[in-house]
Order: sequence, then structure tokens, then C-alpha cells
Amino acid sequence: MGPTSWNAVKLFLAAGTPIQKLVSGKGDTHLFCTNQALLILKNDGALPYARNISDYIEFLNKGVLWADKGWKNFSHYFDPVVNQGLGPWPDARVEFDNFFNKALIHWERGDKGRYYFYLGAALHLIQDLCVPHHAKGAAFSGHKEYENWVLNNYNNFVVETGGIYNKFLTPSDWLLFNARLSRCYFPYVSNIGTVSSYRLATSVLLPLAQRSTAGFLKFAIDFTRKHANK
Repeated sequence: MGPTSWNAVKLFLAAGTPIQKLVSGKGDTHLFCTNQALLILKNDGALPYARNISDYIEFLNKGVLWADKGWKNFSHYFDPVVNQGLGPWPDARVEFDNFFNKALIHWERGDKGRYYFYLGAALHLIQDLCVPHHAKGAAFSGHKEYENWVLNNYNNFVVETGGIYNKFLTPSDWLLFNARLSRCYFPYVSNIGTVSSYRLATSVLLPLAQRSTAGFLKFAIDFTRKHANK
């Protein structure tokens, strides 16, 4: 499905927004991860990055939340084993590249607000791929139940240091890194998931989301400064 067709489908599906709640995640967990990432950057000695991002945190958070609007969440899946997303929809790599490239365009135009907005949308996908259902291409199978559990328990999995600062070559490498790890935990959070299995998986995956958010934001700023025209 090409970009034009995908945009048309999203407009058509907008009429079914109440149904979307069955397959959409909760924004508060995304904001939690993003806010923790700033603290991680600060505590890891990357204070200039934390300050820079803090100046535009409102734009970043708006982009993080916007990424789930209008059925865009159908393209938030990518199974790294079979190399595809959810059914016929564009996979998370396609949507991620689209958002990140838009961010670069706005940076080159000198519009840092919109840069951080689209960076937030791309970041949403990095975080989504820390959820095993997103890395398995499974919209149901206990997806909503697990994300609701995390929403109610994320304060038990706070990390404040140890950002992941891998030397990836491309922005989408971050998405693949998270997907490959989180996919392994799908059996722990699928329909047969229990509180103990939820805790086991989340003790790995929610710190991963916070730390990879910190690392990706630092990477994105460095990458943008190196590769953008302005």
C-alpha cells in the first residue's frame, strides 16, 4: 500500500474512531517514557541535550500523542522475523521513516517546533516497538489488556540512568533494536499472560523504552546536525 492510498484509508477509517480504542495504546505511558528520558540524559551527563529538548518538550509530546490519532496506529507494527507489519498496512519502518524525514525537512526550514513535533511522532514508534504485540504484528491477543496493565503500573519500573547510546548508522536501527528484543517476550504478555509474567516482561521492556528514548533523542539531534542542510 503506497503513501497516497494509506492516507486515503486513514480518512475513510476516521469515521470508526470508537472502534479504534480497541487497538490503540495509552498516551500517558508514552509521555512517561519521554519525560524519564530527559532525566536519564541529565543524569548521564548529557545535560546540553536535555536542555535543548526541554525547550521544545511541548512540541515533542504533542507529536508523541498525535502519532496515535486518525488510525495511524494500524501502521505501528513490525515483526523483524517475517519483515512485515499488521496485515496489508504499511509497517512501522515506513511510518517511522516518513515522520523522521518530515522532521528533517522542518529543521532545514528553520522550524524547530515542527521538527520536534515530527520527531515525537517518530519516537512514538520507537516506544511502541517495546511492546511485544507491536513486534509480533498482533493487534489483539491480549494487547489492550497488557498496555492497560502497564499504564496502571509504570511507576514501579522507573529508571533514571543508563541510557542506551548505541552507535547505530540509521535512525530506523533504533526501531529494529527494540523490536528484536521485545518480540521475545510475546509469550509472556499474550492471552495467557499473568501478573507475574507481565512483571517479568515489563521489568525488561519498560526500562528499555525509557533508555532507548533517551538514546534515540540524543542520536536524532546528532544525526540531524550532521546530515541536515541547516
